[in-house]
Amino acid sequence: MNIGDRIKKIRKELDLTQAEFGAKIGSVQNTVTGYESGRRNPSTPVIALICEKFGVNEDWLRYGEGEMFKPAPSDVLDQLASEYNLSNASYIAIEKFVNLKPEKRNELIEFFLDISKAILESDVDPNAAALPENFAAGFSEDSLIQAFVNAPKTPEEPEKEFPAKEPDRNKETG
Repeated sequence: MNIGDRIKKIRKELDLTQAEFGAKIGSVQNTVTGYESGRRNPSTPVIALICEKFGVNEDWLRYGEGEMFKPAPSDVLDQLASEYNLSNASYIAIEKFVNLKPEKRNELIEFFLDISKAILESDVDPNAAALPENFAAGFSEDSLIQAFVNAPKTPEEPEKEFPAKEPDRNKETG
């Protein structure tokens, strides 16, 4: 089976016409026909796009090795959670991180590197407690994460829920 046969197999598995398949990868039906017939070879960017758009395992598409489709992210995360005994909060943090666009992941990593650099360059003891030892007593990691999740996203949200009151005017002071 060649790459054209594998493209056709993907398309058939997804129950798409050549025109529908082509539209999803920014091509026309004739181009897809060329790939499937072996008259045209897909470029590296086209292969990457097929893999991204349809969740296809690139090794399978290129070489016929492995499974046709990548495992669903939740399957992989479930396996990690089981293997490493992850808490629900850790699971959510990993899931949110891997679902970020690559450039956003890089920005987040750079942010943490900046924090680390600032701590190392400061004269503050990085091991000193910032809060009293019993500060979060009675709170689980999950409940603390949930508090952040439920926090207002904009300044307007708490203002809508708790509108400002006009101050009482003292008749004597004006």
